[in-house]
Amino acid sequence: MTSTSSPVRRSLSFLDLASLIFLGAVWGAAFLFLRIASPEIGPAWAAETRLAIGAGVLLAVAGRATWRIARGRLLTFLVVGALFSAVPFTLIAVATTTLPAGFTALLNAATPLFTAAIAVGFMGQRISVRLATGLAVGVAAVILLVGWSPLEPGPTTVLAVAAGLGAPASYAVAGNFVRARLSDVPPTELATGMLTAGAIIALPVALLSGTPGSLATDGAISLLGVGVLSTAVAWPIFFRVLRRTTPTAASTATFIVPAFALAWGSLVLAEPVGVGLLLGFGLILVSLMLVLGIVPSIRLPRLAGHAFVGRGVGG
Repeated sequence: MTSTSSPVRRSLSFLDLASLIFLGAVWGAAFLFLRIASPEIGPAWAAETRLAIGAGVLLAVAGRATWRIARGRLLTFLVVGALFSAVPFTLIAVATTTLPAGFTALLNAATPLFTAAIAVGFMGQRISVRLATGLAVGVAAVILLVGWSPLEPGPTTVLAVAAGLGAPASYAVAGNFVRARLSDVPPTELATGMLTAGAIIALPVALLSGTPGSLATDGAISLLGVGVLSTAVAWPIFFRVLRRTTPTAASTATFIVPAFALAWGSLVLAEPVGVGLLLGFGLILVSLMLVLGIVPSIRLPRLAGHAFVGRGVGG
């Protein structure tokens, strides 16, 4: 990746589409990795280890270039590191100690809903009927997921769900902040600075949480996977897609992550995929499509020399 800006395209190229599918797979796997590692080492240490591995890999690749960019605005990178990595990574790790991987991923898919709510509540965006409907459907989806969950009700479950929803709220604030303050930073350098700052911020939290637990082989492999694949490799790719296309196009990764998380959790950990999860997933998809203004385009075959084309995004 170079530091020059790529032209923005409204449509997805094959490379962009492949990148989003890859992101869905490795970010979906992150919930599986943390579901395995967090109970062994502790959630705070799982988040810190993930950040340290991801930052270490990227510093080896783009450390010098990142320092040249970040040294004049260290506070900005610290804020991004906290909101885009340290806080949400820790909250997700906390949630996965109690909640199934797929369930946590579905809660995390609420990121665009929080983004829209922030835009309406604090940035003066006017709320349309479509946006209001999307937010209402999103709230209904969360209520359905929590209400139909097979988990035992109680303070532990409530705190886990709150952590699972706190992560997308943090992502939403971070996304607006990055667009406002760091839109000129190349993808690899942005990811490197974000993860490095996040690792620094999360370290005191991990130390205060106590001594890390002993890792079994599966936990060690999971931490390596989430640190390298789901963090060091994934975030520069996401920022690259965001730079090349549009926020709406890049945000479609949100549609893919829960599906992969449900699949990985079912295949590896035999987590049940019941009617409640499937209905919740469907409602979240509908909610996100309404909030993001994504309308599927339906193309019918030509009949008698006439083309019947359904209107979609871009006319």
